[in-house]
Amino acid sequence: MLHIVKQPNALLELIEVYQVGDQLLLVEDSVYLCNAQHPMFTILKPMDVFVLKADAEARGIYNRISPSLSVVDFDGFVELTVAHSTSLTWN
Repeated sequence: MLHIVKQPNALLELIEVYQVGDQLLLVEDSVYLCNAQHPMFTILKPMDVFVLKADAEARGIYNRISPSLSVVDFDGFVELTVAHSTSLTWN
């Protein structure tokens, strides 16, 4: 399953259902989680996480994305949705 997260606090709900093999895409304000200094960053460590480049750039934090996370553009976003038969958006 692909989990598309829009808001940082949604991560607290998502961890209840995240399973091995799932992938997580941070978009909109959730991209703030990609900074290793963010208090909730450690929750991401066991997950397969992608960050939408355009949203990180728009919020001025592109240069603060942890190297342990993968950055995707809009084509990468589409590829992630194609790779998963189901997706869930978290607000």
